[in-house]
Amino acid sequence: MVKQKPSRPAWTPNQVVAYNIAKARLLRGWTQTEAGEQLARYLGQRLSPASWSAMERSVDGGRIREFSADELVAFARGFDLPIGWFLTPPPVDDGIDIAVPDAKRGGLDPAVLLDLVLGTPETVEAWRAVLLTWPSAYSTMRIAPSGAAEVVSGPGEDVHHRLDTTAALRAQTLLREQFGDLDTARSVLVGLADLLNALDEPTATDTP
Repeated sequence: MVKQKPSRPAWTPNQVVAYNIAKARLLRGWTQTEAGEQLARYLGQRLSPASWSAMERSVDGGRIREFSADELVAFARGFDLPIGWFLTPPPVDDGIDIAVPDAKRGGLDPAVLLDLVLGTPETVEAWRAVLLTWPSAYSTMRIAPSGAAEVVSGPGEDVHHRLDTTAALRAQTLLREQFGDLDTARSVLVGLADLLNALDEPTATDTP
């Protein structure tokens, strides 16, 4: 009888968020009581230690906590981390797939969720086009009683260039998936370059 390979565990996106909330709390060095106090102003309520514990334990697959967009904004503000942090899948070595309704067997490769967070060359340009419309390129003016024009607000800082940082981060992630880390990737590429150079050099048996 052929034994089937054990299926990899699959987490819902809500479980990924719960996992990262626990990581964010540990990153800040807060107890669950302190986390409830620190985030109360952003959540509009103070979560008790029991509520925090239940939220973080939903990773285990019992009662899975569902998070709203309002809560993600509150967590991002309270922990001072980008929203993408909370949707980032666990390290690939953890072997966690992503459970979604259209993945009938097992789940999605976690890299798919990472693409949704960081974007791909095909999807990020639509985002860039939207960011180019914000902030407005026009200053707000006000006419003083004397008739002098007064600048109330300037055009503000462009934000679309931040996508370049995201694209660089995604490239580093892809390299790590292929080679393990950037130092290994660099060593492999340098080795390949040396090998190609050696193959290109004429040998003593070569004829003109």
